[in-house]
Amino acid sequence: MNKQKFAALILVVGTVLALAYYGVRALTGLEPATSLSMSSDGRYVISAHEDGALVLWDIEDQQKEQLADNANLYSAYFIPEGDVFLWQDQDDVVYVQRVNGDVVEEFEHFPTYGHVMSVDRQHYLSSNKTWNIYHGHGDALRPVLLDSHSPSFTGTGQVLNLSMGGDFFVSGGSGSPGGELTDSPPVREEGEFRFSSSYGGVTLWDIDTLEPVAKLPGNSSKTYATISPDGDWVVSGDENGIGLFWDTNSPENRMRLADYDHGVFLQDLPEGLPENQYRDKSELIPVPESTKPDKWGSIRSLATPTTIALAFINGSEEFLRIGHAQYEGEDMSRTYAALFEAGNPWPQAYLDLGTDPFPSVNNYSRNLSIDSAPDANLLVTGHAFDGGITVYRYDPEERTLAKEWVGR
Repeated sequence: MNKQKFAALILVVGTVLALAYYGVRALTGLEPATSLSMSSDGRYVISAHEDGALVLWDIEDQQKEQLADNANLYSAYFIPEGDVFLWQDQDDVVYVQRVNGDVVEEFEHFPTYGHVMSVDRQHYLSSNKTWNIYHGHGDALRPVLLDSHSPSFTGTGQVLNLSMGGDFFVSGGSGSPGGELTDSPPVREEGEFRFSSSYGGVTLWDIDTLEPVAKLPGNSSKTYATISPDGDWVVSGDENGIGLFWDTNSPENRMRLADYDHGVFLQDLPEGLPENQYRDKSELIPVPESTKPDKWGSIRSLATPTTIALAFINGSEEFLRIGHAQYEGEDMSRTYAALFEAGNPWPQAYLDLGTDPFPSVNNYSRNLSIDSAPDANLLVTGHAFDGGITVYRYDPEERTLAKEWVGR
């Protein structure tokens, strides 16, 4: 093929791909969601999008309504146990708003890169792009973590995630390089606030005193952490495949989630043992394989993928570890969630999220675009390439996950 024909072919292929890409977005008229949140009853989802759109999705009636076109991309959040949500406009005003449109409260604030509010609205926590954390707003604004330019959203490529449960909140961002399961600097007295450069990983905090209860080390690089609704369990996962969990009654006891192929890594064993003795594989379940036409997965068994998000899906009893596996040398990409019981290191099932539409598990900067309503057994994700959402329903009896609605 001569150079002119080759150039023409490249132009045609590029045009087709571009049309397909933008055609998918045209289905919704929206850019992809960068943050979203589901109401506790599973009735509504609020989402903020790359183009500034703020959208309220009615799951029951399968409808959507665009509420604004100037939303802060990382500000969509439903306050638990009600019909009130948070969002911030691009003039830096935060709104506490009901689904019927009534504004309960509004206040000026710095541009938020993630915020949460307690049921009684007495605790408002927010993070800026340099992973500093604050409590309150206006005259009541108080730093919890302060001083840092690194870690940060810019330097790490993801939002510092905040999660509330019971009498605690958890912050999760970036673990130590290399993922060494070593002790990190302990909680220490530092006056009125802590230094965010020392608390960039997973930390458990007391919601009333704003004091750190425990540092929860062991993750590597980009890290996501969440706490169960009852406040009993913290779980974390990272881009290097490390999964950890803690009982908040004894947070000094760190436990490993099983690698899907290789089992649970056994710590504190002497050096020099055969490699297979460092792993417990006794309760692993088979991973799906694509060698069978009715199955999904890798031609090889699935390695533990990077963790994009974790979401409790059945009260405080079960949670999903959500990731994305792309295999070198193979023209395939799989999206799935591993189901775990709280306090149990072993995966109980693998649940397919599908790739049509492709869920928002392909970019760490969108780690706020996945959420759940644990008491309603619902999971919601944004879409990777358009502004829609997909709602999945979990069946606790059958331990299956099915698409409830694809909203566009």
